[in-house]
Amino acid sequence: MNEHRWSATSLRLRELLDALWDRLDRQASAETESAMTTAALEAGTAHGALRLGRDADGLRHLLVPIGPRDRVDDDLRSAGVHLTTRTLSSDDELPVRYADIACRRHDLAGTFTGLVADLTGLIAVNPDRAPSLIVRTLHAWRLLLGGASGRWTVPRLAGLFAELVVLEDLLSVDKRSVRAWLGPLGCPQDFRGTHHAIEVKGTVAAEGRVVHIHGADQLEAPENGTLALAWLRITESAAPGARSIPEIIAACREKTDDLGALETRLAALGLPEGDEGPMGRTRFLATEHRWYEVAVDFPRVVPQTFVDGAVPAGVHGLEYRIDLDAVSHLTERKVVLERLGADL
Repeated sequence: MNEHRWSATSLRLRELLDALWDRLDRQASAETESAMTTAALEAGTAHGALRLGRDADGLRHLLVPIGPRDRVDDDLRSAGVHLTTRTLSSDDELPVRYADIACRRHDLAGTFTGLVADLTGLIAVNPDRAPSLIVRTLHAWRLLLGGASGRWTVPRLAGLFAELVVLEDLLSVDKRSVRAWLGPLGCPQDFRGTHHAIEVKGTVAAEGRVVHIHGADQLEAPENGTLALAWLRITESAAPGARSIPEIIAACREKTDDLGALETRLAALGLPEGDEGPMGRTRFLATEHRWYEVAVDFPRVVPQTFVDGAVPAGVHGLEYRIDLDAVSHLTERKVVLERLGADL
C-alpha cells in the first residue's frame, strides 16, 4: 500500500486519484485473490489516513477512517453511490473502522473522482468533522448521482445569483478562487479556504435585512481564522447590466483557470439543462451589498453556545433568523475578498 501526497490543487488531485485507481486496477489484475485493494492518501482524520479502494468488481471506493463512536448511517438511496461502514486491517494489522463511500456504476467513475477530490479537500481542512462532511457532501451531490432535484424558483435562483456575484468578485482577485466555492459540495459556508470563510445570503425582499441561518455550524468561523457574511439584495430587472444565471456563469468561466472545478460545482447544484425556463429568462441585479465580520460578539448560535461546546444530542434541524439592521459589524468587501484569495 503506497502513500501519496495530497495536493491542494483540485485538478492535480483528480489526476492523482485517477492515476492511483489505475494502479489499483493493474494490481488487482495481477493478483489471484479478489479482495478489496487499497492505497493511502496523506490526508486523514485522527483515526488514520484516507484510503482509495478498488473492490472485486472493479468499482471505486473512498474509505474514511472514523472513530468507534462516530455515527454514520448507511445510505443506499442513490443508484450511483452508496455509503456504508466497514472494518479493515491497518498496516500494523489493527482493525480500523471506515466510512465507505462506494461508486456503484462504472460509467460514473469520472464523476466519482470529482466527488472524492472535493470531499478529500474538505476533510483535509476539517478532519474532526469527517462524518458530517461525508453526509453533507453526498447530499449536495445526490442530484448528480441519481437523486431528484428541487424546483428552481425565482428566490432560489436569486440566492444562487448572489453566490455567483461573490464568486465573480473572488475570481477577479485570484483565478483559482473557484476552488474555495464549497457550498455546492456540502460545506457549511459558501466559500472557504484554510483559515478564512465567507457565507453568502441573498434576498429578493424589497425591504428589511433578515437572514435565515441553517444549522449551528453555518456561522462558525474556521479554527484560528475568520468568517465574513456577505448580504446582497437581488432584484429581478430588465435594466441595463442585469444578467441571467447562464450569463453570470459564462463570465465566471471566462475568469477561472480551473473549469473542471467550476463544472463539478455546477453539476452538484443540479441546474436545469439549457437556458429555457426561469433560469434563462430571469435577469437579476445586485442592488445592495453589505459585508459583515462575524466576530465573537456577532449574534449567532454555534456549537460553543452550548454546554460542553457541542449541540445537545437529539437536537436536529436547528434554524434561526438574524435581523442585520441590529448588527454593527460592517467590514470592507475588498478586505474580505483579498483575505480569502490569499488563503488558497
